[in-house]
Parts: sequence; structure tokens; C-alpha cells
Amino acid sequence: MICATPPRNGRVTVVLPTYNRAALLPAAIRSALRQTAAQRCDIVVIDDGSTDDTPAVARQFAGRIRYLRQPNRGVSAARNAGIRAVPNEFVAFLDSDDEWEPHTVERQLAAMRRYPQAVFVTGRTSYRGPDGRPGRPELPDIPFDRPFDIAPYLFERCIVQTPAVMVRAAYLARTGLFRCELRNCGDHELLVRLACQGPCVYMSDDLLVYSRQPMARLTDDVERAFTADLRARYCMQAALRARPDCLPHWQRGTARTLQILRDQAFRRRCYPLAARYGFRSLAIWPWQRPRWEWGRLAEALLRSVSA
Repeated sequence: MICATPPRNGRVTVVLPTYNRAALLPAAIRSALRQTAAQRCDIVVIDDGSTDDTPAVARQFAGRIRYLRQPNRGVSAARNAGIRAVPNEFVAFLDSDDEWEPHTVERQLAAMRRYPQAVFVTGRTSYRGPDGRPGRPELPDIPFDRPFDIAPYLFERCIVQTPAVMVRAAYLARTGLFRCELRNCGDHELLVRLACQGPCVYMSDDLLVYSRQPMARLTDDVERAFTADLRARYCMQAALRARPDCLPHWQRGTARTLQILRDQAFRRRCYPLAARYGFRSLAIWPWQRPRWEWGRLAEALLRSVSA
């Protein structure tokens, strides 16, 4: 666990997990070191068992960062190790293939000071596509630059990039840290728990440039990604006890994930699996479904029987 009463020292623990990204890590570290509020940051790089030149890269920044190495346990465990390593009032996240804008921490801290009721702050992001072209993720119609209840949005889908998040450590002490059993999508699940504690501030400032990987070409990769998302969504059900009003949002988001898994299974001609995903999706959210979905389910059932 994290310290139950984190110090109110105005300092930020920058948690930067990495695994086999020696070529990308220097740019991420430099983006943290060049912050206009760098004097208030303690940068912790957690090497999650890399087998490349990551240790040598980290040595280049000796004296300016804290470097931790652990056996490969996944990004959730790595982030937890970083949070525990240096207790501070705030925790900010950065990934080893991403870069902060120079003003990111300064503006996050300013928002935290202005809105003491905010559990966490985040902001706009941009990305570099696989072809190098820039872009922006789409956002729903949310209020910017003031506290608001982000929980309904997060129960439906993740509209926050974790490397653009700064959180008050006191709330991590209340909610608990990342679930280590969720090696993927654990950040979404934790953000939901934090959002149930109080409001968020979503700044209109650009805070982060992240690398957008190409959509997995292999069916197995797509299914792994959405299976991880589904696992995290079922973990979110515990948070619904505090926010039963968010149940429809969770249902819509979970049904959508099950639809994607259904379609992937159907393309692989795994018709019994496609039927199971289809039934689960319709059971969770049976309303406002197009007629073709029922036809897809019926086809999957018929092909299951004839297989």
C-alpha cells in the first residue's frame, strides 16, 4: 500500500515504467527533465525486467532520476513500485514512448491549487501515428478547465490518457493502487475508482504527445486487447456500488466490448464463442440494437449447431 498520509509538500512523484524501450526512453526522460516545474519533480524510472540496453540508458541520467529494476510483472506492478518509491503529495504518470509538453507539470499543479476538490487533473493530448502524422483523439462534449464528474464517461469508455494524469496521492491511499492482475487496462480501472471519489479537471491545454500504435493486424492481438478491456470492466463492477447511477454507462461500454469480441470470433469461424459473446452483450444491454445484430447471433447459433 501507499503511505496513508502522504506528505503535503507540493512535490510530484513522476512514475515512468518501461520495458524494452531503450531507444525511446531517453526522449521520455528528457521531456520530464525539461519541465518548467522540474525542480518540484522526483522522476522514478521503473525497469520492468527489460532485456535490452535500458539499464545503460538509465545510467546516462544518473543523479537526475531514480532507477528501479524489477522482474517482469507488467505495467501495473511497475507503476505501483514507482508510486511507493518516493512519497509525495502528487503523483504524475508518463510512459516510456510518450513525451510531455514543457509546461505539463506546472499547469497540472496550478489546476490542483486552484481546485483543491479535484481528485485528479488531466488534459488534451495529441499523438504521432505509425506514419508520423499528428492527430488528436476524439472527446465527448465535456466541460474543460473546471471540476466535473467524469465517472459516467469513464464507466463507458476511457477518455483519458494516463500519461496526462496527475493525482493527489491521498486519494490513491484511499482507493488502492493498480491491480497487478490486470497487466493491461489496469489504468482505466484505477481511473474509474478515482473518479468515484470526487471531481476531475480536464484542461484544455495540450499536455502530452503519445505514440499511437497501428491497430493490431492479427486477430489474436485484437482479441487479447479487448479481452483485457473486458476483464478490467468486470473489475469496475465493484465501483458501481458507490455509483449505481453509472450502471447504464458501464453496461453500454461493456456491451460494446463484447460486440467487438463477438465479431472477432465470428471472423475466425469460432461460432460457439461468437454466440456466447453475442448473448452476453445482448443480456447486458438489449436496448436500441439494430436488427442485423440479432441476425448475426442467430447465424452464429446455427453454425455452432452444424459445425
